[in-house]
Amino acid sequence: MIDRQFKRLALLAATAMAGLTFYVMAQEAAPADFTVATTADYGTYLVTPDGHSLYLYVKDEGGVSACVDACANNWIALLPGDDGVATAGEGVDQSLVGTTTRADGGVQVTYGGHPLYTFKRDTAPGTTRGQKLGGEFFLVSPTAAAIEDKLPEQQADISESDLDALKATGAAVFAANCAVCHGDNGEGRIGPALANNSIVGNTDFIVERVLNGFIEHGMPPFKALDDQQIAGVITFVRTSFGNDYGAVLAEEVSTRR
Repeated sequence: MIDRQFKRLALLAATAMAGLTFYVMAQEAAPADFTVATTADYGTYLVTPDGHSLYLYVKDEGGVSACVDACANNWIALLPGDDGVATAGEGVDQSLVGTTTRADGGVQVTYGGHPLYTFKRDTAPGTTRGQKLGGEFFLVSPTAAAIEDKLPEQQADISESDLDALKATGAAVFAANCAVCHGDNGEGRIGPALANNSIVGNTDFIVERVLNGFIEHGMPPFKALDDQQIAGVITFVRTSFGNDYGAVLAEEVSTRR
């Protein structure tokens, strides 16, 4: 009788332990909502588990998203998992992780009080086309700070004479193709002003725009230009009209075609 009770208790204990083990494993297996990546351009910043860049929006205040309607079509709110609890991966400070309720009733992940977004045009992991867009969206550091600029040491290594030649090429391309819309001095006409415009510091974005155009805003693609011409006109814009973002080399254009 005692042996039978002992076996029954042992079986119950084993079952309970198995259930506890399964629960712990399930908890450990829950995927993180975001983690970090490190690149030569921007250092370490927040990304989704599949490597898509995450951004903060400077107009968000008090942990509440101001990105609604048309904005929300391009900037996709990062949502927590099915359990509604935001979790962070390695390299992220869990104490800074939270959530906020959006105007549509949805729940959005926050970090350091900043609602987090992916950018619709970041079609591949590792791209940062949303960086500095409109001077309002920025990559997010592990300390929850906006990353405003590339790491200084990562600017293109180019001699002064080569830079002058590249800018001269770019000035000619700009006069022939760009000034009619953006103005002789980057002041803007049909197209937006390029003078003192931080978006030109986003290499991924500006190279893609020159290569593929911005059709919905009336800008045609300029793929017919060779890599040196595109590098030249981008460098010209990035070093003129009050901008100071350094050169873009033909090799950088080639890798983005």
